[in-house]
Amino acid sequence: MLIQLKKLSKLLLCIGLMTCSTNSFANNIGKIAIIIDDIGYNRHNQAFLKLPSAITFAILPFTPYSTKIAKLAHQQNREVLLHIPMQAHSHNHLLGKGALMEQMTKHGFQHTLIDALNDIPYAIGVNNHMGSKLTEEATPMQWTMELLSQQGLFFVDSLTSAKSVAAKTAIAAGLPALRRHIFLDNVRTAEAMDKQFDQAVKHSLTTPYTILIGHPYPETLSYLSQRLGAPNRDFQLVKLSQLIPEKQRMMLDQKKVQYDHQHLLYSEVSPLKIQ
Repeated sequence: MLIQLKKLSKLLLCIGLMTCSTNSFANNIGKIAIIIDDIGYNRHNQAFLKLPSAITFAILPFTPYSTKIAKLAHQQNREVLLHIPMQAHSHNHLLGKGALMEQMTKHGFQHTLIDALNDIPYAIGVNNHMGSKLTEEATPMQWTMELLSQQGLFFVDSLTSAKSVAAKTAIAAGLPALRRHIFLDNVRTAEAMDKQFDQAVKHSLTTPYTILIGHPYPETLSYLSQRLGAPNRDFQLVKLSQLIPEKQRMMLDQKKVQYDHQHLLYSEVSPLKIQ
């Protein structure tokens, strides 16, 4: 009887050690969310729809394929962001239509942002295109977060400036504060992107999450197809919204439903007012 008890104790100890080992392994897998910026200018951007649906598309407004790709992405249950052009310290001629500028009035600023949101159906949030100047300015960031809060949307700081106040302004407005950690494809070679992706994996092990941003280059598509198509156990690819705590997600959902309902009622009543 004593021998049997000793054997049982050893068996339970082994099971316990295996469980601890498994849990430790699971805890060592970091969460990585990937955003592809600058979608919309080129019909070849649609090739990125072949990538895993966990990857988010950040779509530029008023571009030739913006609305079409947003709808196709939504059909895949892929998350979509409005990639809103914002004033930079230089090269502002590259911003394109719908850019938010420092000299705008609050009404003009928010009206421009609403028009851009209307061009990108199914957007669940916004991130900045360029914006090294505007994201440093408190007032326009407050106007941005105020509007996003009303509509139940969140903001992802692409972090094009180390002096950005976007994240802390979002927090002050009661919004989730997400930000980019690593750019994947500043150098468009497989070797360089491998280093960046490995850095993202390493970063994800020491932080709650890592956001990696790429662009719709053929080299990026080729690299991600290969990297994400191979079996891996060193990171978990997650949707962007999964990085937001559940309580905050529910709050955003409630605000979005309320806003959509009010907007629908306003649309139905407005023609009567015009008459």
